[in-house]
Amino acid sequence: MTWLRTALAEADPEADVDQAIIESLLQPVDGLNASESHLEKTLENIKRQIAGQQVKKRSLRLMRWPYWAAAGILFLSLFTLLIRNQYPDTVQQLTKHTVRQQILPEELPPGGNRATLRLADGSLVQLNDQQSGIIMGDEITYANGQPLQSGKMGRNQETNDLSKVMLELSTPVGGMYQITLPDGTKVWLNAASSLHYPARFAQHERKVTLKGEAFFEVRKDIARPFKVLSQGQEVQVLGTAFNVNAYPDNKLIKTTLVNGRIKLSNENPAIAAVYLQPGQQSSTNATGIIRVAQVDPAAFTAWKEGLFYFDETPLAEALRQIGLWYDVEVKYSSSVPQTHFYGRIKRDKPLGEVLEVLAEGGLRFELVKARDKRVLFVTAQP
Repeated sequence: MTWLRTALAEADPEADVDQAIIESLLQPVDGLNASESHLEKTLENIKRQIAGQQVKKRSLRLMRWPYWAAAGILFLSLFTLLIRNQYPDTVQQLTKHTVRQQILPEELPPGGNRATLRLADGSLVQLNDQQSGIIMGDEITYANGQPLQSGKMGRNQETNDLSKVMLELSTPVGGMYQITLPDGTKVWLNAASSLHYPARFAQHERKVTLKGEAFFEVRKDIARPFKVLSQGQEVQVLGTAFNVNAYPDNKLIKTTLVNGRIKLSNENPAIAAVYLQPGQQSSTNATGIIRVAQVDPAAFTAWKEGLFYFDETPLAEALRQIGLWYDVEVKYSSSVPQTHFYGRIKRDKPLGEVLEVLAEGGLRFELVKARDKRVLFVTAQP
């Protein structure tokens, strides 16, 4: 309130206004703890102060407008505090839904190489975004051979069994990263995904746990099957290349085989195991039922090559991929057409260029920042 005192003094330093009352009105008030009685008393002081000013000359009235402005500002401030005190939830909801800052889509850059590595002792390492991946060995290094700062894996000194030393590679929304596992298997992790794995595989099997999406190139080892666990599904292979899409909020787990042969099973004992051939994709629902279809694997693995690949892709799925890569939340109006998309778009482009292509499907986009989130509103073109 110092600025308000200064304005009053500069306006009329010799005014006969009761300065004691003005000072009392300018005392700081804790908006969250102010009681109704305190606010009401302060408002009464304002009213008495205004009523007591007997202005006889027009020139004096013109000179004293800052006092009336000060009183008005205080009245509005105190009224706002009273409302906030009595209806905090309503004020919070209004603020949440009305404060928006428009963002130009062409200014929003794409995702990139971003990931963290959780070591066995629980410590978290932020991986270098100028690197594309890490390699597991006796120590952890980046793909170019540069050693990781915390390359000792943070293992518990109580055990020398590296198959029980667990690590976790995680990517955020808008991130991807690659890892070469101890057996030489390569894994590409898509956005908002995590891979839980041992520092060294056991003698008779190789097992990892996936949340999200990843592409695997499994090093062949007949003596040790490679297993991927994801939300109750198990994929077992000896040596092959395949993609698993198992985001927690998806209704289906989709496994796409590029080459080789894989066996799928799940926690439902009533469902028989299924074997996939190259070019086939399995879709497993929440009850464990598995359906198999023939697909073009490139459409489901192109993200690894830096592409959005749309092949009769529904609008919701196309925008889900875009939202994950550009870190935006997508909201639709009820009038949005249920269209499908075809074609390939590079994932290294700004969001604006991608939306220009999708707009040809009769869509209109508005990107805003609401609190700490970026929201993409999708409506039909008029």
